[in-house]
Parts: sequence; C-alpha cells; structure tokens
Amino acid sequence: MPNDLQRDLSQKSRLQTLSILVFIVAIITIAAMTYVQTILVPGFVEIAVRTWASLGGLIAVPLFLTLGFRDWLITSRAKLPAWRNGLALSSMVLSSLVWLSHISMSVVSAGPLPINHFPHVDSLDLIATLLGSNLLAGLLAIALTGKARLLVLSAVILLWAGLESGIYF
Repeated sequence: MPNDLQRDLSQKSRLQTLSILVFIVAIITIAAMTYVQTILVPGFVEIAVRTWASLGGLIAVPLFLTLGFRDWLITSRAKLPAWRNGLALSSMVLSSLVWLSHISMSVVSAGPLPINHFPHVDSLDLIATLLGSNLLAGLLAIALTGKARLLVLSAVILLWAGLESGIYF
C-alpha cells in the first residue's frame, strides 16, 4: 500500500514537471516567433521558427486543451466555485473555437480561388479577431488551477504563436 502511494505521488510530480516544461517551451516558441518577426534573421532560421510555431499551433493545441480539460475535470472541478468553473470552461471552449477557426481558415485559403471568397472578411481583420479572442481565452484560463492552468495557458500561447506564424511583414 505505501508503495502505491509513493508511486502515485512520484507520477503526479512528474506530470507537474512535464506541465511546467511544456509551458516553458510555449514561452520560448512565442519569444522566438516575436524575435523572427522583429529582427532580420537568415531565411532558413525564419522558416524553421515559423514552421515550428505553425505545427505547434496546429498539432499541440488540441492535445494540451484535452489534457487540461481532463485534469480540470478530474482534480479541481469539484473544488472550485461555480463562477470559476464557468470561467475555466469558457477559456477552454473559446481557445478550441479559435483553433477550429484557424484550421478552417487554413483549409479554405488553401483551396481554389472561387472557394477562397468564403469568409468575405479581410484576412488580417480575421486574424486580429482570433488573436483578441485567444488573448481573452488566456485571461480566462487564469481561473484554472494546477496543471490544468499550465496546460491551457500553454495551448493558448502556442495557438498565438501559430496565428502569428502566418503574418508576414
């Protein structure tokens, strides 16, 4: 019995460390993306950073949101008051919708020209709206606690970097 408790505690500490590492990688990604957009760097470096941010924004975001939702549901949902649960769930839903909009925008823009007129919105305005909504999702994610907060904030930061990777000056 004590061995099971010790193994469970070591697994929880490993998952907490992994969540912190994921958050640090997300911060480094957004910092590298901002650096590439503001400072003149060699072309291969810019392409590598933009590709990394784009793939992180497309692939890692749903994984981190799912893990964050699962952790919130299992560990902290019952402990938090209703208003904090509402804010936490809103942050996860909003960031999921921003991710889905980003995916659909990428699919539509990759299609043939007649289909490309679907949004009837300036793409820069649409990206600005998605970035603003993503910022709101990040602010709402502060209502989460523990690993869920780190995972959802990591997803929001990676989604921000993924959206920024499509902006060229």
